[in-house]
Amino acid sequence: MKKTLSVFLAVLMTVFCLVPAFAAEGDEIEAPDSSESTVKHTVTFQAPSFEFEGGYLYAVSVDGEIQYEPDENGEYVFFDGRYMLPSNIVHEEDVPDERFSPVQYTGSVEVAYGETVAFKVVTSEKYNVHTAAVFINGEPARLNAQDEYTVYVDRDLLINVAEYDANGQPALLRNHFNVQLTSGDGYKVKTLKNENYNVVYYGDSFYFRVHISKGYSASGIKVSVQRGKNNDLSEFIGEDFDIIGEIMGTNEALTSYGIDEDGCRLYRIDNITTDCKIIVSGVQEEASAGIMSFLKRILRLILNFFGIHLDFLDSITAYYSVNIDASQTDGVTYTVIRSSSDELSPNTFNVTGGDGITIVVTKKDFLQDVNVMWTPGNELGTYQTEWITDFNTVTGEVTYSAVYNIDNISADTRIVIS
Repeated sequence: MKKTLSVFLAVLMTVFCLVPAFAAEGDEIEAPDSSESTVKHTVTFQAPSFEFEGGYLYAVSVDGEIQYEPDENGEYVFFDGRYMLPSNIVHEEDVPDERFSPVQYTGSVEVAYGETVAFKVVTSEKYNVHTAAVFINGEPARLNAQDEYTVYVDRDLLINVAEYDANGQPALLRNHFNVQLTSGDGYKVKTLKNENYNVVYYGDSFYFRVHISKGYSASGIKVSVQRGKNNDLSEFIGEDFDIIGEIMGTNEALTSYGIDEDGCRLYRIDNITTDCKIIVSGVQEEASAGIMSFLKRILRLILNFFGIHLDFLDSITAYYSVNIDASQTDGVTYTVIRSSSDELSPNTFNVTGGDGITIVVTKKDFLQDVNVMWTPGNELGTYQTEWITDFNTVTGEVTYSAVYNIDNISADTRIVIS
């Protein structure tokens, strides 16, 4: 009996040992299929359309970090242990020469089944990256804990950024900025008449006007824009920080392009890419309008006496010649309003650097075309102004007058009235 049992067990063990061999020849048991690991799928990164060309890209990400590569035309530099735009470095002399660009996923990429692709969307300064909506095969994608997009590749995939929503409105939005309007003794910065604004979009222009209060002179007015803001320094110094910027020339001077029906000077800030603040200086009470010009002349004499030459002081104490040519027109007269009284001839006078003049042109025939141009600054005669009707109650004569403001004179100027 024991022998029979031993033989049975031996046979049974032999059968179990042979099962894999039999199974390999039959269809009852299949071995694991490892061929999937060699299958390739196409992952397509849809490029920006013409309207958004250069607005965004798909950057390779590793452990949440965008990968960069040397590129002589790249926009990024490596500074202080990280990649950044040169505009984010305070001191220009600290900007490294070597440039980099993010490593990109572009077009169609072949990826093995089961692998994971990680990327980030990088936008240009023009667009707000936080408004970028990413879709994978039409389904919204979500950022992971490392602020990157990851996708498991088990089929062909199409990855795109939504440029417009279902209503045809932009989905990827431009960055926007604030323009701070200011006011002070004798002036107020305002938006254009009947217009309001909330923000200005990247690269756009902003139009505004400056109203001068009654009893104040704008002969020495200087309007400029402060782009960006050094918060630490401005908070420490206070409002004088704006004046220092004016003196040192770090603010960008603006030139009036016209005057509106309310007599306000019109100005424009172009290509806005940061928050801005409008700075106005030089507005004084009419009774003391000539004092500043006198003080500038005294300062000029002192500097000349000691042989001191500083560019930013030279620009505000220099003398410039202004010549007016009204010989090309008949029936037109003009009056010049200025803070300086250095008249060289009836048509020529000196103006202290940074000061301006106002010309009031008068004509008797409303239909008569009158053009006022000056060089430099208004070579094409595009200055916008309004003709105001004036009725003389004594003589009954009707005349029409227009005001032209030439601000911040910084070179010899020739004015032609034709």
